[in-house]
Amino acid sequence: MEDKRREMLDKRLTPMHLYMLTPRTNCRECGFETCLAFATQVIVGQGDLDLCPYLDQEAVQPLRAQLAEQHAAGIGIKREGFEKALQFLRGEIRKWDFREVAQSLGAEYSEPDGTATLRFTYFDQTVAVTHEDIVSDSSGALGPYDKILLYNYVIGGATDPSGAWVGMETLPNSVSKIKSLRGHCEGPLAQKYAGRLSRLSESISGIGREIELREEQVDFAAEFHILPRLGIRVLWWDEDASEGFSARVKFLFDRKVLETLDLESLLFTCEQLTDRLLAAAN
Repeated sequence: MEDKRREMLDKRLTPMHLYMLTPRTNCRECGFETCLAFATQVIVGQGDLDLCPYLDQEAVQPLRAQLAEQHAAGIGIKREGFEKALQFLRGEIRKWDFREVAQSLGAEYSEPDGTATLRFTYFDQTVAVTHEDIVSDSSGALGPYDKILLYNYVIGGATDPSGAWVGMETLPNSVSKIKSLRGHCEGPLAQKYAGRLSRLSESISGIGREIELREEQVDFAAEFHILPRLGIRVLWWDEDASEGFSARVKFLFDRKVLETLDLESLLFTCEQLTDRLLAAAN
């Protein structure tokens, strides 16, 4: 079995294999910004070969079975990358003195059974971070990307918020993430709660609170404290069919948010929040 896996690794398809079969025109008809992005997402199991209308089907056909077998073996897909990232982060976290960083993170430090531990809130639960793992004090399981996010929070350090709220478009190097935020978070939330904003007070219970914004003409605004030093505001404007206005949602972040989390982790946090609000609407 190990020999077969080694053979598959040696002969595995890479994004470049698939990229060479695309038209390389970056037409975006597949939904991705570039042909290379499309090829990469297909190889890691996050995209479909048939999304590109210009692939030579005769040339692609031999790849389908190999790609399916590759994914089934866990080669190249995201969970493989997750495990490598977690392995690296566990090595990095062992260099940290939890007692020294606890206050800056808004965490509590303790040593149950002699094990250095940081405890802090993450959404509606408390997590315990040790030099070996991260677990939730509740019954909810933490996924690999949750753990990557939490490791990044501890390792990267946190900064006290500035109190100034901005959209993602004002954050440096965020162009590629804005489309994802709109497509995965703002758009779905606007559509789900259109004409149903009265449901929001109940939906945010336990994970956020309604706020009043004098400087913004909004129909509903809420603030969510995801981590001790990370808050997110979400603004809703309801649809107005008589005036031809569609429902709209806007995510806001503290101006210094990238001193606490990287953009990838921030987008993941927004997606996690969106999933909870969509589930509450149902």
